[in-house]
Amino acid sequence: MTAVKDHLSVEKDGIRLLPPEKLEQAQALQEDCNEFITKAKNFQEIVTEFMQVMDAKQSVIDAQKLRTIGLGNKVLGQEEVRKRKQRELRATLNERKAELERLTAQHESLARVAQEQKALIERLQNNEA
Repeated sequence: MTAVKDHLSVEKDGIRLLPPEKLEQAQALQEDCNEFITKAKNFQEIVTEFMQVMDAKQSVIDAQKLRTIGLGNKVLGQEEVRKRKQRELRATLNERKAELERLTAQHESLARVAQEQKALIERLQNNEA
């Protein structure tokens, strides 16, 4: 019973069962725990804010990625359109060259015929004279 009396103390807050040094250690531990809890809550708030900022940044990054992909696809599409247009122009050019060769050959043929006709006319005029 004397062991309990040594640890028992009456204060204005109530009856204490701990010796004063243990009580001080317990109170210090409680203060440290409260301080740790406060720091943990602050850390959690910082982490939450950080995650919100990172989510916002991620949204911006995702939007930029989609924009970049879209622009890349557009460039590829324009490249394909340009190649197709180039093929079409080459085909048109080849057609026009073939037509030019045909018309040149026809012109040369007609020029020969005209020359032959002139020569014939001159011979006929010389024979009549």
